[in-house]
Amino acid sequence: MTDLIDAQLTGRPETGATPLDCVVCGHVPAAEVSFYRHVGLVLYVRFNRIQGPFCRDCGLARMRDATAETMISGLWSPVSVVLAPLAIVRNVLGRRTVLALDKPVPRPGQPESNLAPLPPVRPVLRRFKAWFAPAVLATVIAVLTFADLPSAEKLDVVNGCVKFDNILYADTADFVRCDEKHDAVITSIEASWQDCDGPYLEKLYRYYCLAPAPGAPALVNVP
Repeated sequence: MTDLIDAQLTGRPETGATPLDCVVCGHVPAAEVSFYRHVGLVLYVRFNRIQGPFCRDCGLARMRDATAETMISGLWSPVSVVLAPLAIVRNVLGRRTVLALDKPVPRPGQPESNLAPLPPVRPVLRRFKAWFAPAVLATVIAVLTFADLPSAEKLDVVNGCVKFDNILYADTADFVRCDEKHDAVITSIEASWQDCDGPYLEKLYRYYCLAPAPGAPALVNVP
């Protein structure tokens, strides 16, 4: 990660004067505040600091742009789970600071600057691109959660198969695919062991009645 200052913020004026001058347009009043932009693209991670002081209008514009960029390109690496929300929270806190300022005006007694405060920009949540990354991530999570993937195949069903542990034969068992080596077949699933006519396997208070697989030895109950 690096801590960079926006290229447009060069030539920052001294902050000893009161009130502070906006570093973008030179208007007053301004507040000493910073906004943060996080980029997280798999292995490429960057955390930029956009440093003030800013007037109300310039600060709001910088805050919205930095937050929108974080939501677009800052959600694609493992560390972004922490860094992206951190940047957004700090930007929201900085937004409160600049919104408390009065309307920016040129500093009294000095020649009026040719620069003007940044024009209003579209709020973050009204930008289509800001919703793109969260929508993609939500879709991927939903697909992985609800898709009927082979790895999510249910094996603890009637006519499913069971393989006993090779070492602790009578103590543990696993549900396996029936095309794999197995020791028993599930004939029914009951709420009580008394409903099974023969050997059974108990897991999570469910009782799987068993029949031996062809060529398998006699079964014992697996508690």
